[in-house]
This record gives sequence, C-alpha cells and structure tokens, in this order.
Amino acid sequence: MLVISNLSFKFRHRRLFDDLSLTAERGDLWHISGPNGVGKSTFLSVIAGLLNPTSGDIKLSSNGETIEDRRAWLEYLPAEANGLYLKMDAVQNLRFWSQLRGLKLDDEAIFGALAPWGLNHPLLRSDFPVEKYSTGMKRRLALARLSLSPVPGWILDEPLYGLDQQALAVFRERLGKHLSSGGFALLVSHDLEPFRNLITGSKEIVSRGSM
Repeated sequence: MLVISNLSFKFRHRRLFDDLSLTAERGDLWHISGPNGVGKSTFLSVIAGLLNPTSGDIKLSSNGETIEDRRAWLEYLPAEANGLYLKMDAVQNLRFWSQLRGLKLDDEAIFGALAPWGLNHPLLRSDFPVEKYSTGMKRRLALARLSLSPVPGWILDEPLYGLDQQALAVFRERLGKHLSSGGFALLVSHDLEPFRNLITGSKEIVSRGSM
C-alpha cells in the first residue's frame, strides 16, 4: 500500500503542487490529471524517489511492514524516456535489468517477455543495438521490462507514447493482469479510453503559481 500525505513540491520560487494526498491499495489504478506544466510528471518523479518533496510524507508498506527504500518496490516509466542502454540489444537490456532486480532470467523467459511486443524475432532481439529501434519499438521494449517486474507499484507517465493499436492492447492486458494480481499503479495519460474500466481513483493537480 502506498500512502501519500500532504505532499508539496517547490522549485525555485514556484510551488508546483501543494497538499496532495492519496492512498493506493492492491488493485488500484490512480489517474493523475491536470493542465500541461502543472507538475504531473514532477509529482510522479517525487513518488518514484527521484526528487525530494518540499513537505509531506510518502510511505510504502507490505503486509503491515514499512518499506524503508520504496524505490526497490516501484517501477517508474517516464514520459518519452525508456531507461534503455542503446548500445545493447533487447536481450542484453532485459538480462541486465533482471540482474539489477536480483532475478535470473534464462533465454526462454526473456524471449517470452519480448514475444507479445513483436520483438522476439532473432534479427531484432540479438546483435541489434536498441539505438536502431524506432520510437515505438523502444517503448515496447521498456514495457516488456516493466511487465517482467516483480514489484507491486508501477509509476507510469504517458505510457502509451509511440505505441500502435496492437501494442496498446498488449499493454492494457498487462496492466490489468498487474492490478488483478495485487499490484497498484499511478498513471498520467492524455488518452484514458484504454484505461476506462481499470481506473479506481483520480487526483487532479492544479497550478499554485509563485510563492
């Protein structure tokens, strides 16, 4: 369970958001809304542990036990960024990520993760650097990594960026599976139609101006 209490963030002389609170439990999908530039991506970065809040509290717990380092229990997908090593191929990227997570994935597991995203062809998965991938292919590889993750929390900033309709359907299915298995997610997306039946809560961020 993720509990966010009275969270505020100030950058220089501008307070981006103030006094935000929400609780994400098992199976919850929270949609974070608001105008462009109001601080939605910053809010997700704070939750992911990449930025420190100006004030407020963020607590993550599992089975009643507080998680000291929530970053180890969250997967963060930034908008237009995929966290890939561009000189590596797809298999190397997923294997490297799995090792960071303490997982030992064999080739069969990695190929299985790539298959739904159309990246399991031998000419695409091995000896083909990711820097040669299209925008949509890079996003699909990042989502393949995400769907392999054993952690309960997904922090998703415009996850549909660069996806075609087929990949969008795969992602919706993967997200639904994550939620039904007890995970939770926070989502920023301009396109809500694929998530209509999954969203359980919404939080709007409004501009606070200069302070």
